[in-house]
Amino acid sequence: MKSKVYVFGLCDVFYDSYYIKGLYELFGTIEYNISKFSGLNQGTFAFIIEDGNNAPKKIIIDSKDSDRVDEFALNWCSVYGKVNYNPANLKFENVNKIRPIGPSFGIRIWNFFEMFYYLVLNFFRFKKSISNKREFIANYWRQYKRFSLKKYENKIASSKNEVFFMNSLWKQEPETNKNRAMFIKVCKDSTKVHFEGGFAARKNGNNFGYENFVYSKRISLGLYLKKNKQSAFVFNTPAVLSCHGWKLAEFLALGKAIISTPHYNRMPADLINGKHVIYVSDPDQLKEAIEKLVSDIDYKKSLEKQSREYFDHYLAPKKVISRLLENV
Repeated sequence: MKSKVYVFGLCDVFYDSYYIKGLYELFGTIEYNISKFSGLNQGTFAFIIEDGNNAPKKIIIDSKDSDRVDEFALNWCSVYGKVNYNPANLKFENVNKIRPIGPSFGIRIWNFFEMFYYLVLNFFRFKKSISNKREFIANYWRQYKRFSLKKYENKIASSKNEVFFMNSLWKQEPETNKNRAMFIKVCKDSTKVHFEGGFAARKNGNNFGYENFVYSKRISLGLYLKKNKQSAFVFNTPAVLSCHGWKLAEFLALGKAIISTPHYNRMPADLINGKHVIYVSDPDQLKEAIEKLVSDIDYKKSLEKQSREYFDHYLAPKKVISRLLENV
């Protein structure tokens, strides 16, 4: 008997289109439903697999920035996939259900007409249960404004010494801002690279003292992606609430040579220093990493190859879903 796949109809299709794609790839068709998901909050990504013979497999995927766990959802499910998994902060029962799945990012899974069809269908089917109707509608449009996963197959050779970096300043994340500023300064001071970018200026004008690091140009998402593909290497650091940001998953998908500060949360498998990424903690280590990448092209190519292989093996949507089902 062919498996039936039900997805919680009040999920956040902007953040979790990535996992919907994995379900499409594995099962072909899915059905949106709310009656089978009693008690779950709007924005939760949950799905159920029914094959007629065994007990239903009930899966939660928690892609929130926080390392907190939704205890109701944890008790509801068979297995709980967590992007930002930090076992040190989990102090209640059923933690054995939790699996670290690593970061994802927003992708487009529907063309305009498909997006409109699913928006109208799900909005009117589940209208009475939607607590935030504006957010529900906006997330379908946000999904459409992203790129398909295919756009992240990087066939552009990286530059030898041209580096692009564009990031946000966060009001409540001084460590993230400090690490990003460190990268900007070291690159600007270096004679080894030609640097473009900086912080995106905040709309309220408060740039927390980093005015000299603000990049005045506006960059479209398409140009941003192209420049990252061409960049000699990229820089990653934990972002909001010390999370695995979208950028880490994007960089791995693009097959980039990645310099990163250490992570707080677990990955599905360790990113090995010197193989998948180069970890740094201070400006001197950063300078050393940059010199190594600029001078040793074979080493840089090896990092690029290994980062994409890590993505394909652990982070690709189909692989994330498959691993979670194996753990039921």
